Amino acid sequence: MRSVWALVVALALPLAGGCSDQEYVGEDGFYAFAITEDTPAFFETEDAALFLVEERIELPLRAPTDAQLAELSEGAEELPWARRPWVERHDYELELDWVLINLDDEGRTVTITVNGINEFHEYMPGFVVDDEEVIAEFAQWERTVRVGPQERLFGTIREEQLDEVAVDLATVVNGVSNANQVVHPDNHSSRDPRSMQFVPAIVPALTGVRVGLRSAGAGNLVMEVTARVRDTEGRVVSNVENAWELPEPEIFMPSSLMAEEEPAM
Repeated sequence: MRSVWALVVALALPLAGGCSDQEYVGEDGFYAFAITEDTPAFFETEDAALFLVEERIELPLRAPTDAQLAELSEGAEELPWARRPWVERHDYELELDWVLINLDDEGRTVTITVNGINEFHEYMPGFVVDDEEVIAEFAQWERTVRVGPQERLFGTIREEQLDEVAVDLATVVNGVSNANQVVHPDNHSSRDPRSMQFVPAIVPALTGVRVGLRSAGAGNLVMEVTARVRDTEGRVVSNVENAWELPEPEIFMPSSLMAEEEPAM
């Protein structure tokens, strides 16, 4: 289940520094998706299965002029892309609030996942099958939770956590041999010496994310997500119809990096 919902905007008053806070939420105030009893397995063996549903959230960005886009091609020799990004890390800050609702009369274990999208790449972890067990690769941000019968869980994926997603996405495409190590929940690219050398001098901002639910079985679980952006550079627009039509990002899969007899990075 994947869908793209239009964004509606609520503008706040300007801050003292001349910037403004802007809150962007999905249609009717949230993005919603679910795993149901009828959801087919994403992949299954005779003994195991992997269920995965995701919702794509994309930010409406102000389009660069032709001249601005041309300028981005200058000075990109040391970057892993053909040009510098139009939106960079800290041009705006993204935060996600989520509510997970279990509609069943029995408890469920599920993993909440977030994978980043920028102007150049989109992170898409895969899975491996080991002795009939289906093992998912790490998402860029993930948390496994136990939700009780008819229970609601609440949480926030904070600005600094999504900033880490942006850094990790820029890092994995810059020559590492073990992307799963970079995105491991306990690893922080900007501070871990194993990955610091691969962090580009310029990190693109996230232009979107895919929020997902991953589990070993079906059930009736609903996920609601609110996306909030603190825009410091005026790069996010309020009129979705005027948003920049972003280039199609290249899919990056960690399993595509099959280092032969190499240490992890």
